[in-house]
Amino acid sequence: MTLKEKITTLCNAQGVSGDEFAVAEKAAELLAPYVDRVEVDKFGNVSGYKSCGKPGAKKLMLDAHIDEIGFLVTGITEEGFLRFMGIGVDQRMLPGGTLSVMTKTGNILGVVGALPPHLQAPGDNAKSLPIENLYVDVGMPVEEVRKKVRIGDYMTFTSQAFDLLGDQICGKSFDDRACFCCLLHALELLKDKELNVDLIIIGTTKEEIGGHGASYRTYCDRPDLAVAIDVCHARTDDNLPGDRVSDLGGGPVITVGTNSVPRYARKLMEIARAKNIPYQVSAAPSRTGTNAWSMQIIEEGCPTLVASLPLKYMHSPVEVIKMSDVENVGRLLAELAMDIDGRWSL
Repeated sequence: MTLKEKITTLCNAQGVSGDEFAVAEKAAELLAPYVDRVEVDKFGNVSGYKSCGKPGAKKLMLDAHIDEIGFLVTGITEEGFLRFMGIGVDQRMLPGGTLSVMTKTGNILGVVGALPPHLQAPGDNAKSLPIENLYVDVGMPVEEVRKKVRIGDYMTFTSQAFDLLGDQICGKSFDDRACFCCLLHALELLKDKELNVDLIIIGTTKEEIGGHGASYRTYCDRPDLAVAIDVCHARTDDNLPGDRVSDLGGGPVITVGTNSVPRYARKLMEIARAKNIPYQVSAAPSRTGTNAWSMQIIEEGCPTLVASLPLKYMHSPVEVIKMSDVENVGRLLAELAMDIDGRWSL
């Protein structure tokens, strides 16, 4: 399976924050060939362990979250329509969209109702509707709906990944499953390489609602250094001057700041330069909005790094990434794993 096929397989799977077990199963299958053992814990986190075989070796944790934004059914109207709430979703893109309702007997399709322009009051078509005024139509009488759908069922976007021109690919949940595939690429590059660290590869849950999965795994595994690999905003035509964005195709973005320890971030830049890996730099004085924030303060504390994959149209069903960036993030992580030894003072 090619790297792009891995991205497509994982990102087309469905697993909203809070119910990630289906996507965890696919992630575990993709991870298994590269590590000594794979576990899926009670939160749905996927963990792969690759030992270097050296006594007293330090532990390097590489994290990418596998949950996705989505929706939760909050009610069923007398007409059989579903009321819902969003989890990390921009409500402006919803009217006229299609969703998959994850019911106890399988997924069913629905559409987010959209009032035709002929029936709208003047000016309504220029307004964003509050999500509480929207509904999902699954095309069934209310009696049938109530048999199939429960309050608390999750819903996801139905979009499937597809190629764009210019080495780009578009789809849902690239935030952050494309980064999990960066980890898979790093492991591919590390085949048969001698390491001085034990690797812990984690695909974590619930990042979009607080980072609980990463906190739990950091507590359990006690790494000496943890790297959160997440997406960051790539430049688009509607960016304003001063927006903190990166270039699609510009390579991994290395963050420097309290949440991405500067002395280790600078070492990561040195590695990139030495190995001719293109990279970009981002400054973050405090919270990075990644799992590094959840991981850094567990128990006695864990040094953290943040490396990011540039992505356009974050938290939408049409996220866009560039395959060369995916490859270069994987290359950088592989080189990091090979570089760590006693000089790092972990």
